[in-house]
Amino acid sequence: MSANTLNFTEDNSKTAITSAAKLRSARRLIVKIGSAVVADAETGEVRGPWLETLIKDVVRFFARGQQVIIVSSGAVAAGSCHWKPLDRSSLRIEEKQAAAAIGQIRLMLAYEQRLKRHGFGLGQVLLTGADIDNQRCRFNVRSALQQLLNVGAVPVINENDATVTADIRLGDNDRLAARVAQIAMADVLILLSDVDGLFTEDPHDNPLAHIIPKVRCITPEIENIAGLSPARHGSGGMVTKLMAARIAMEAGCDVVIAKGNKSYPLAAIENGAPTTWFIAPAKESASRADPTAGDPKRRS
Repeated sequence: MSANTLNFTEDNSKTAITSAAKLRSARRLIVKIGSAVVADAETGEVRGPWLETLIKDVVRFFARGQQVIIVSSGAVAAGSCHWKPLDRSSLRIEEKQAAAAIGQIRLMLAYEQRLKRHGFGLGQVLLTGADIDNQRCRFNVRSALQQLLNVGAVPVINENDATVTADIRLGDNDRLAARVAQIAMADVLILLSDVDGLFTEDPHDNPLAHIIPKVRCITPEIENIAGLSPARHGSGGMVTKLMAARIAMEAGCDVVIAKGNKSYPLAAIENGAPTTWFIAPAKESASRADPTAGDPKRRS
């Protein structure tokens, strides 16, 4: 594998400096939280103490003049406790839809309670693939997100799993987060998962596998590596994260994959925790997709 492509020999101190600089310079960030991170795998309960540390991280970013939009999985997990034994993979589609409807309330309540403690409101936004694909809807989504931020409410987005049908389903929140990053013209997309990043091999099979700290181009080699990485929990895996990274990078947005189930996960990234960064082309040359292009109400 090409060291220029994978660059997994970069030292930790350089990675920490890069991570901190990129996060602190970002005007707007999207934070995607995986189901295995926000909900307990055994009980489906929202991990309240962990969520409190995440919200403190988010509040710190706002205090620096930055904006944060959250894309959160976990509704089906949080609502699945009504089915015993807890096995989300065995639920029928109608059961998953019911679990999503129940769990979404629990999920949003957990976010609202913790944001309120710090003086922030919460704005729930539920989307489908049809919303993302429709130009007028994209414009409305972008406008709604901006208005929520203007009034001090943190947008928390999820796919509308209670009613979505197969033909308009995105299927995983990695790609949803990437499309939101595109619509919101974000600078950095953070994918918090149950893995540290992209490795040269599956670290569960080979403990000598190296994490790849920086990727500038998603090559067939990178795609092959991602294909070997199993999906541990939730609906996504490393392949969907790579798909998300490609979408975001094409919009001029950097992407970082990081292990999120530790306390203060955003601070950990800034302090040099193991991560994989996908570096978008320079903002000057990147073609940042404007979701309102061609819209008669396009902002000036």
